[in-house]
Amino acid sequence: MMALLYILVSTCLGAGIILCLEPYLKTAAEIVSKPGKTVSPAFIFIPSSYLVGTFILSWVTYFLAVAFRNCEKPLLYANIISLVFSFAFLPVVVLLNRSITGIFRGGFLKDFLNFNLKPAEWFVLISSFLFWTYFICRSFYMDGDNLCVGYSAFSDFGAHLPVIRSFSAGRNYPAQYPHFPDGTMRYHFMFYFMAANLEFLGLTLPQALNIPSILSLVCFSMLLYSLCVFLTKKPMAGILSCILFAFRSSYAFFTYMNDFSDLGSFLQGIAKNLNADGSYREHIGKTLHEDWGLWAQKVYINQRHLSFAFGLFIVVLFLMLPFFIETINRIKSAADSENKPEPKQVLLFKYIELILFSREAWAVKSITPCIVSGIILGLMAYWNGAVVIAGISVLFVMAILSMQKLGYLVTAIITFILSVLQSRIFAGSGTGVVSPGFNPGFLAESGRLKDILSYYTELLGILPLILAGIFIFFVSQKSKPAAVFLSIVLLVLHVSFMPSVGEFRVVAILSAVTLCYVFLIFWHDIPNMSYVSLWLVPVFIAPVILATTLQLTPDITVNHKYIILSVILLNIPVSDLLTGLIKSKSSCVIAVCLVFILTCTGFVDMITLHNLDRNSVRYSLKDELYTWVKNETNPDDIFLTHYMTHYGAPMSIMLAGRSVYNGYPYFTITAGYDITGREECMKKIYSARDSGELRTLALSEGIDYIVVEDQNRNATEYNLNEGILYETFSIAFHNNRVTIFKVR
Repeated sequence: MMALLYILVSTCLGAGIILCLEPYLKTAAEIVSKPGKTVSPAFIFIPSSYLVGTFILSWVTYFLAVAFRNCEKPLLYANIISLVFSFAFLPVVVLLNRSITGIFRGGFLKDFLNFNLKPAEWFVLISSFLFWTYFICRSFYMDGDNLCVGYSAFSDFGAHLPVIRSFSAGRNYPAQYPHFPDGTMRYHFMFYFMAANLEFLGLTLPQALNIPSILSLVCFSMLLYSLCVFLTKKPMAGILSCILFAFRSSYAFFTYMNDFSDLGSFLQGIAKNLNADGSYREHIGKTLHEDWGLWAQKVYINQRHLSFAFGLFIVVLFLMLPFFIETINRIKSAADSENKPEPKQVLLFKYIELILFSREAWAVKSITPCIVSGIILGLMAYWNGAVVIAGISVLFVMAILSMQKLGYLVTAIITFILSVLQSRIFAGSGTGVVSPGFNPGFLAESGRLKDILSYYTELLGILPLILAGIFIFFVSQKSKPAAVFLSIVLLVLHVSFMPSVGEFRVVAILSAVTLCYVFLIFWHDIPNMSYVSLWLVPVFIAPVILATTLQLTPDITVNHKYIILSVILLNIPVSDLLTGLIKSKSSCVIAVCLVFILTCTGFVDMITLHNLDRNSVRYSLKDELYTWVKNETNPDDIFLTHYMTHYGAPMSIMLAGRSVYNGYPYFTITAGYDITGREECMKKIYSARDSGELRTLALSEGIDYIVVEDQNRNATEYNLNEGILYETFSIAFHNNRVTIFKVR
């Protein structure tokens, strides 16, 4: 009950913060959504309130817990004070600012709380809730006394569950990484702290993680729909953008299909997660690491913090987009001001003057949204740092192309200051969490342009061609021969970089795209696309360019989050184009074919995910070792274990809220930790020959307990000398499979 109250109070806090922005938001909505209300205010207000309120209150609760770290239950006092703070917030705001009082008598608040949603909005709300709830709850649940983690999620949950339990069952204040306790935290942990707090307040661990995960995905879907409809003025485009978010575009479906000799075996391969040779597979796709499910729905099942951060970035876009939209409207008005359009050169010079050499180019009409955006982005660094970086790249290009540049600069400065401050607090001075380096190509075979284009063509399918269709449409309005020439060039280039999918499928796919281009160029009954869509493409493609050129973390695979965000945003102009085709009787069929080609890989991903989670990894909360660690050891004790921490003794120890000396290398290395020294110490301790040196080394490394189980006995990295451990240390715990020695 207290956990649900906390969620409700968080949402109310977020609502209060948003209502404080009422004057700006009202003006911004008028700029973005002219003419008329295209989205029900509640459809934006409620998800934004949940995300912003949870975001702020979680930070407040965390720092209060740090302040009470010497108490037996730091979270108890932290929650009491944070809830009191929240209850006091709205009345204080009303008293300090009389203009806000009017909000509570109607108008803005009445609009937002009028939950009379449109049919399209109900569809997005209900379908996203049912879809994501099914997969979220199926991947993590309780079965009696067992925690069950689906095969789709257990790998990443090996990192996430220990972080949650380090707060809810341990006393990890200030935070340090349970896989590498050295007094620093380089992993974006705040979403999992929030889940830990909900568990502390009474939910089970699966409920504490699943409920905010579902809310995050539903809120993000609502905000994505709202953003798309604001920009395109088309509710159907909003629905399509949510469908394309859930079901990705890729040639993986076609390359997978090409391996099968007949339709029956292909369908059986989909249904049973099999390759053409009958061997077991996970996710389809032949680009590097695609079998991990980097691009599938699985990302949101095991990276629960990602959709929460995406949703907050949509809130930032709502705050900053009015600057950009106002610039576009000025340019469009200049182009349409006379019966005879001005020459392109004149318009170009006017545009350059407007965004560089005019007062409006730099002066900021309202600094409030810039400050708020900077605070949100800056404080997001330890919720999901990758989204912050990708978001900054989007705003950077937006700033180049629009007026009020000083506003963007304010946002960037605040983001930078808050990010660096958090890095200093959690990771320490002189240890940057981000280490930029030039590394062209991302996961392509090489950094050559040919390999990069081949990689993205296979990865993204026809999505780049549909985006190109936007430019073809606008070019055709000026010169049809130029549009035809551009279409031919793009199709020829695309064929040259396509993967092997079979001749028939190549012809079918390119025929659909070609017909799309023909309709865009020659048919006049297609509803016009939004002029904004043309400008959004260079803005939203920025994270792809970032991912393809720079490596900011030890593992470049992390860059896939930049591409995911970019594709989600690029689906907005794509949805605009497809909606225009669907609404035209002459092009409706071809539009449906294009939607199928764009989403078919995503549907196979969905079936794959369903099949994966038929099986689960189980962790018993009645396990003898788990119970002993939880009841008989101190929260800050450190255990030396084998580094394969997904199962066995290490996982039981971390689920009890304790830390291991040197955890799973992929988790620690990708978080930025140098594990070389601890790897050597681990080997020396387990293979020691001298009792004195063994004791001295264990004490000097701050190890409290040494664990020996079958993983250690069968290790290939060292030759276990179990006998010397019995000679040197006392036995603290022993059963048939595990012996734990007490060092101190």
